Amino acid sequence: MGDHEKKVVRDWIESVHGGAEDVWTTFQKYFHDDATWKLIGTTPRSGEFKGLKSIKEDFLDVGRRGDGREGPSVQGLSSEFGIRLEIDDILDIEDGRVLVLCRSVGAGRNGVAYDNEYAWIIGVRGDKIESMYEFCDTVCIEEAHFDKKLVPRGTTEPVYAT
Repeated sequence: MGDHEKKVVRDWIESVHGGAEDVWTTFQKYFHDDATWKLIGTTPRSGEFKGLKSIKEDFLDVGRRGDGREGPSVQGLSSEFGIRLEIDDILDIEDGRVLVLCRSVGAGRNGVAYDNEYAWIIGVRGDKIESMYEFCDTVCIEEAHFDKKLVPRGTTEPVYAT
């Protein structure tokens, strides 16, 4: 049970490499037009994206170009460096869903490594992916995609009494 779904997901992951256009081609091949992608957290890439058009424009493209803030920072994932995914495990769950544990190897245009770890719950319908629920290190996204750095605040006095 689940072998077909695991194969669909494995084939997609193994095809993800290279720059923005290469990656987008894999989405067009392996995702349903009405697929959904949900990323946890509060990054500019977080949220739920419905349909391939939204996944491309509101999720993938934001990761490539940055969040649009003016200023001296260099934002966005590097297409020149490219990206690839490395699978740690794919486990079948139920109802056409699989759990994927994997890692990305990439870099932001700012030179910061984008070596993230993921836990994905992926739904498969027929021979394509219909849904993705992504859990990952959102600080890694902030640093590599949006040129932000998590630093200690240095607060020495409590803001709230209790």
